[in-house]
Amino acid sequence: MKALKWILIVLAVLVLILLAFLAYMGVFSAPKATEMKTGPYLLVYEEFTGPYAQTGKVFERVSKAVKAEGFDTPLGIGIYLDDPSKVPQEKMRSRCGVVIDKKDIVKFNRVRYKFKTKRIAEKDSIVVEFPIRNNLSYMIGPMKGYPALMKHAQAKGYQMAQPIELYDMPKGKILFIMEIVK
Repeated sequence: MKALKWILIVLAVLVLILLAFLAYMGVFSAPKATEMKTGPYLLVYEEFTGPYAQTGKVFERVSKAVKAEGFDTPLGIGIYLDDPSKVPQEKMRSRCGVVIDKKDIVKFNRVRYKFKTKRIAEKDSIVVEFPIRNNLSYMIGPMKGYPALMKHAQAKGYQMAQPIELYDMPKGKILFIMEIVK
């Protein structure tokens, strides 16, 4: 009987630790959507086809290449072109890269020819913020961020637009951004 009591105590403590960890990761949070201006952004990116879970190596490759040219790039950006519920993983397309800081754009133009680039204009957007705690945040974040974007867009009668994910490493957060299209 004494052994059973200790086993139950240990299990209860483990469950509490697990629940605390999940809360810390944001699993139980309800991210709030806000409307604000976002951009402009100058992206340096690579295109990738395959499971979104495998994009990490692409982000690293782009970041290293840009840093090798002397640019600090604390903002990562992902543009995920396909809905995972409708497209097989091996056919999902994305653009993975970094944002060139506004202060570096003129200097970057000298080496621009070495990279794929895209400009995203300033626009009115729906934004959902999710904390980066560790690598699990990149899996949990989309499960929380995209439903919040869609719910806000539907409540306001907006059309669905191409979302992007902005990874703000200095501030430790992921921004899920979708242009407002009325």
